[in-house]
Amino acid sequence: MKQLYSSTHLNVYLHEGSHNTVELQWLDFANSDELRRNILEGLRLAQLHRAKSWLADNRLLRAIRPKDFEWMGPAIITPLDELGLKRIAVVESQDAINRMGVTSFLAAVVPGTGITTRYFTTPEEARAWAAQPF
Repeated sequence: MKQLYSSTHLNVYLHEGSHNTVELQWLDFANSDELRRNILEGLRLAQLHRAKSWLADNRLLRAIRPKDFEWMGPAIITPLDELGLKRIAVVESQDAINRMGVTSFLAAVVPGTGITTRYFTTPEEARAWAAQPF
């Protein structure tokens, strides 16, 4: 696991194997500007490293505003699908509102893409699934 990026809100790691996985480890609440800036950096790194799996470790991420979910569909999920991403592994947040929001968001935007989504309680489980050969 190689660290690609670090900020006060997010660490991004690269896992190399049969395919590349980009892991976003959220460290705390991020307001709209911080969330968007950091997730765009994660997208840039996924594109740079031609990632086929995206792991979102949301354990410490709290509520995300509806306007940010609306933005993330075309700004993040569409480019990930165009990249050929196959998997999104989500380590669920400790925050119930975040869990409900992320689940609803992904249920609304992932159908019709080539992406499969699964939810986990630990990063280790999520990494193992994300790294499995296709």
